[in-house]
Amino acid sequence: MTVLLDVVAPVFGLAALGFAAGRLRILGEAGVKGLVDFVFSFAIPVLLLRSTAHLDLPENVPWSFLVAFYTGALTTWTLGLASARWIFHRRPDEGAIFGMAAGYSNTVLMGIPIVLTAFGPDATLPLFLIIATHSTLLMPLTLAVLHWGRGRGVSIGAQGREVARAVVLNPIVLGLCAGLALNLIGFALPSPVDRTLELLGSAAVPCALFAMGAAVATYPLGGEMRPAVLLAMLKLCVHPFLVWVVGGLVLGVGGLWLSVAVVMASMPTGVNVYLFGARYDAAAEVAARTVLLASVLSVVTISTLLVVLSG
Repeated sequence: MTVLLDVVAPVFGLAALGFAAGRLRILGEAGVKGLVDFVFSFAIPVLLLRSTAHLDLPENVPWSFLVAFYTGALTTWTLGLASARWIFHRRPDEGAIFGMAAGYSNTVLMGIPIVLTAFGPDATLPLFLIIATHSTLLMPLTLAVLHWGRGRGVSIGAQGREVARAVVLNPIVLGLCAGLALNLIGFALPSPVDRTLELLGSAAVPCALFAMGAAVATYPLGGEMRPAVLLAMLKLCVHPFLVWVVGGLVLGVGGLWLSVAVVMASMPTGVNVYLFGARYDAAAEVAARTVLLASVLSVVTISTLLVVLSG
């Protein structure tokens, strides 16, 4: 009950307020976009920069927790892809979006605030490792299958350049890398600068949750729900279960590292899945409903998981 009151209620309460603001058009489309841009480009990068700069780095990083996380992610991605072909009889390129909807987590707008609220700044390092590799692994995979499904070859060099450009220009990755660099060279930020960054970073968690709720509120509700239900269940239940089995029972990952991996795996489908579907005109309606449904259902699944982990 303490976990529900101290972590879950404030987290999803802020997301619910954002959802209501989006539905009632209090902010408007431009306002929601501006808030999301502020969160992605300023607040979260600064929060992660400062947290990483002050982090006590361990001597040995349990890299096996990444194996556990991505075993779950790639397995659910493959199951989503297979469901498009064998259950819903969708086009091969749409199968790539189905796979992404099942295996791609909302690591930023929900993962960062929930994990940091639940576990504190000690969770920054495992967060860094997952965020730094998440899009780098799953986005090129989705693009490759999507283009293959449309009968076009994908140049490995072109894919590499696209991924490198996306990583280098990503403000969140830049913030993490800058903080890690400051940490490794032992540079202490001047007090006025550190205080300024602290104030800006303190806005990251509430603004991220509010922005996520407002953004999800813009997605359509109507249409066929069967694919969205299956993909949401893969994302919310199968992914974290696989991470727990592979990490905790097979690879021996434990403590905070296992908890962070499982909780990050339990995050709902990331909003980038809808952006991919809309950009490439492939299962955009399924992606939108999966993002919305998974985000709503995650109130129950994440709450349950945090209570279990706290015990």
